[in-house]
Amino acid sequence: MDVAGEGFDAVIRHGTVSDTWLVAARLAPSRRMLVASPAYLAAHGAPRSLEELEAHRAVLYTNRTQDWRFLGLNGGGTGPVAVHPRSVLRVNNGIVMRDAVVAGLGISLLPSFIAQEAICDGRLDIVDVGERTEAADVHLIYRKEAGGSAKLRALVRHLRKAFGDPPYWEKGLPA
Repeated sequence: MDVAGEGFDAVIRHGTVSDTWLVAARLAPSRRMLVASPAYLAAHGAPRSLEELEAHRAVLYTNRTQDWRFLGLNGGGTGPVAVHPRSVLRVNNGIVMRDAVVAGLGISLLPSFIAQEAICDGRLDIVDVGERTEAADVHLIYRKEAGGSAKLRALVRHLRKAFGDPPYWEKGLPA
């Protein structure tokens, strides 16, 4: 998204920010977690390794690369590992992804702020493949020249307080 070109003062973004002309004010931590519906796991089995995960059906986010990234340290590896799952659906909206996974279409890698409620009420299960996924923080993104703005500083303070520490979307989730 072009913050300046589209007329926004700032945007909230989940994940890394690579644009050097933008400032990313960290608002809160967020985890990405593999999730699937209990019905999908009953029908297809739960993958227990990254290798098994690649054979499963995946609901993927269109604005990310076509892989899921894991830290790669639990299995004795030395660094990040990419998994290329078999896509059954690609969308650019995390809520649509969550709903597709709840409906049993496959496994997805979702941020905790999108998946938390469905996990806590039993519509989704966390899929444990023995590796942690790469984390991603929630940021407020704005142009460098707007950095001194009192309204942006106030917004950052307000959002940090509203999200909490730890953020409300981590409540009820396993560590």
